Amino acid sequence: MTGYALLKRMNKEIMGAIKERLTADESRYQRDAGATTFASLWSHSARVAHFAHHLAIKEGLDPTAAILAALIHDAGKFFGGNYHQDEEPEEKKAVIVAQEILRGSPYESQLPIINDAILSLYRDDRNPSGIGAILYDADRLDKLGYIGIAQFFSKHSLRGKFLDNDLMKKVCIELTYAHHAPLTLKTTTARKLASRRSERVRSFFMGLLEEWREMELGDFSIHDADVEGIKLVLVVPDYCHCGAGLKISTDVKEGIKCRAAIVEYRCPGCHEVSEFSFCLPVLSNFP
Repeated sequence: MTGYALLKRMNKEIMGAIKERLTADESRYQRDAGATTFASLWSHSARVAHFAHHLAIKEGLDPTAAILAALIHDAGKFFGGNYHQDEEPEEKKAVIVAQEILRGSPYESQLPIINDAILSLYRDDRNPSGIGAILYDADRLDKLGYIGIAQFFSKHSLRGKFLDNDLMKKVCIELTYAHHAPLTLKTTTARKLASRRSERVRSFFMGLLEEWREMELGDFSIHDADVEGIKLVLVVPDYCHCGAGLKISTDVKEGIKCRAAIVEYRCPGCHEVSEFSFCLPVLSNFP
């Protein structure tokens, strides 16, 4: 039995009391510190702009249009102070923001190129225009390599999900994207960068899983699964906390923004079920 599984079997009342106290004290500190304003979206957009500038120069395209498209591409995510309030793609709202900010500016003439590039993300164009390809690649490079790893953990922390066995299962998202990245990006420059970063992602997470196992926090194995012709690199717990082996199943569902993979872990022993989903990589041969 691993140390993590042992904690699960300890007196639930005591464990609950400890968890409640730690959570209450931390929550009290956060309340006393006042409301915190996050700028994660701006940080992401600024990084994507840097990547877009680099790619545009290397690919011989206009860096100004690439930078502006990158800075505005996610402006529809919290449009009007709301997060995904309706069914309209956020890229359409980002175009509204682009119009509001750039109309009447020295960059107004760039609006058709910028708008087309942003909307191409929603349309998932197989062969987007030059700036559209730059934006697509820059956005994805920000989620790959050591930078992507750092964001994986910080993003989940902001959502109240920290380093535990449940999060370890979601490492499969990073491994799957890293596996396909060199084949899914649009520009030659980005594909070369992706090849190096893909290996960094796999090396880091393999090392993390090995340390996790060494400290008896949990045992995981890597399994490949095929979902409609797309390889998923699954991080699978060797057993449930109750000691029984897990059954894994995958499925696909259509969403507004993407076609998503559904990964389900089901325990035949205690009947516990957990599930998560993520957008499938878009491959050139994907139907």
